[in-house]
Amino acid sequence: MTKVRCAYCGHEAAPLPVHGHGQCERCGTNIEPCCSGANAFGEAAATAAIDVVPDPTIFARLFELLGGAAATVTTDALLFALVQRLGSDLDEARVVLEAGERLGLIARAGDGMHRLRA
Repeated sequence: MTKVRCAYCGHEAAPLPVHGHGQCERCGTNIEPCCSGANAFGEAAATAAIDVVPDPTIFARLFELLGGAAATVTTDALLFALVQRLGSDLDEARVVLEAGERLGLIARAGDGMHRLRA
């Protein structure tokens, strides 16, 4: 890397990469802008692959882990399991849960509870 002089302390050295930007190795002041040189293609290529192929058995497999096909589970437990399985955030898990309800794969079983459809 190219040496850069810190405007704050005057130390000259290559910036230390920290969370996407460069910091002075002596005083920690940001001396290189955030995400310098980053681009969408490079970021996408660096992201770990997540299972995005539709899986019609996802709810059946999740229920096996959560107590069996006949179990009634809390919505929170099901959402947590979806987040873990899909590698997604909570909002995306809610979308998948709603899709499962619309497709008739799962059903509400009271307030805050779900079960598999027979």
